[in-house]
Amino acid sequence: MDPTYIGAYGRLKASKADFLAPDFVDQLMQRDQDEFLKSLSSTGYRKEIDSLSQLYQMPDLVEAVLNAHMMRMIRNAAFAVPSLARDFISAYVGRWDIENIKVILSSKVLNYAVENTEVFLTVQRGTPVGLFGGTITREDYVKINEQKDVEGVVNALVRFGYGTPLLKYVDEVKRTNDVSSMVLALDTFYYQRLLSTLRFYNGDEGPMYQYVTSLIDIKNITTAIKGNAFGHRNVKDYFIKGGSIPDNKLVEISTKDASSLKNEIPFKIDDAIERYRKDGLISHIELGMRRELYKKYLKLFDSLAGSLEAIVAFAIRSEIERDELRAVWLTKYYKISKERADTLRTLRYVVS
Repeated sequence: MDPTYIGAYGRLKASKADFLAPDFVDQLMQRDQDEFLKSLSSTGYRKEIDSLSQLYQMPDLVEAVLNAHMMRMIRNAAFAVPSLARDFISAYVGRWDIENIKVILSSKVLNYAVENTEVFLTVQRGTPVGLFGGTITREDYVKINEQKDVEGVVNALVRFGYGTPLLKYVDEVKRTNDVSSMVLALDTFYYQRLLSTLRFYNGDEGPMYQYVTSLIDIKNITTAIKGNAFGHRNVKDYFIKGGSIPDNKLVEISTKDASSLKNEIPFKIDDAIERYRKDGLISHIELGMRRELYKKYLKLFDSLAGSLEAIVAFAIRSEIERDELRAVWLTKYYKISKERADTLRTLRYVVS
């Protein structure tokens, strides 16, 4: 075993104590909206609450705190990894760069002002919330966001590697004012980078490869279902290569109604499919598949001490907690029913 993994393992073991127990989140669900941050201040979130309270007002403060804490946890776990694993970890957390770039591109075609766009970015001006995904710093995001149009954004992204796959779509976006082709190119770039940077370093990375291909399967299944729901033709053009489900099977899925999906997709998500059948929200399907994926791999990865999988498991657990707390907060802020709120939660389902 590379001794660098031993150091990472030590940090993981110490940092796990900061994860919230499912029971704590359940109790948080029962409390009033104005008690949300007050309750979190008795936990490891106190550091972020103290540092960000002077920079944000509610409700933006909650989003900033949750993002900052998640990335502090991930940064602690991935501070030092073996050189052959570093590229994969960088690629994995690069999803936050991808999501931020999508927001900026969309804002340009919608003519949103810079200050209105920044509130939706995970990295925001003048705060310590910045993520370390990829190589884009908080200051870089400010400059990218200040570009006047999509072409300027793409040109600014070239030096970070994200702009190159977008260049060929600039004229199309100018003509159509539609960035969907760029969004697909970014997703393809992300997943292909994951596959290309995964190296069999310890010899036990097989489960990680299966996890990545399953992530691609979830993306493609969701695309197929969206194609059906919105009547898109040529749905095959939007599938990402590298998953385990053949294109012809995905095309078949794109022709099925909700009641037929149970026998067509490789995830046991009958409840999610039934909710989708009732209200037509595709997010039920995607969340259900991710729950099953995390349930299958999170404990397995966590048990592989001193491995790439253990580091990724810690990142996954950090993300699940952020999403769980966000769901609780949004439930309170928007007065969502308890029944609907329970469908948004994942933590107890995965770790219990």
